[in-house]
Amino acid sequence: MTEQSDDPGESEPESESESEPGSQSSRGRLTYEDLAVGDRFEADRTVEFSRDSIVAFASDYDPQPFHVSDDVDDAAPFDGLVASGLHSFCACNRLATEAFFGRIAFLGGRGVDDLRWYRPVRPGDELGVTVEVAAKRPSESDPGRGHVDVDVTGRAPDGETVVTWRVLGLVRREGADA
Repeated sequence: MTEQSDDPGESEPESESESEPGSQSSRGRLTYEDLAVGDRFEADRTVEFSRDSIVAFASDYDPQPFHVSDDVDDAAPFDGLVASGLHSFCACNRLATEAFFGRIAFLGGRGVDDLRWYRPVRPGDELGVTVEVAAKRPSESDPGRGHVDVDVTGRAPDGETVVTWRVLGLVRREGADA
């Protein structure tokens, strides 16, 4: 597995072909050919969930009682205020975009599979993100595209996995029109 920097300015060509026109270094984006199964991309920052951010997000998008107030009844599935799972997903997706999707010649997603939450996110929690290339194959219908599936993992600072999902992505192939 290779560790990738999150700063596009730190990226150096790994081979002569990457420094030619249309390559990663001239376009600033990694293409299908630049990616290998097992490549890992780490976010260079974390996101912290404050009480105010949890309540604001939930008030707009997921106003369940346990997402908007500390006062929950005994029937609530959580003890106290917890972030919406959608909030943790969106915040981690932002980090995944900074670490990976914004660095590649990403053409869009074909879907999201296997979204899982492993524990609630509470006020004061911080999450970081790792993106790992899980699978890749050329598109059968368009030679300018490749299918690149990645696993996104949101973790607490102690390494505990909090949220995971797989993105089924499309990535530009080398030599394809931009």
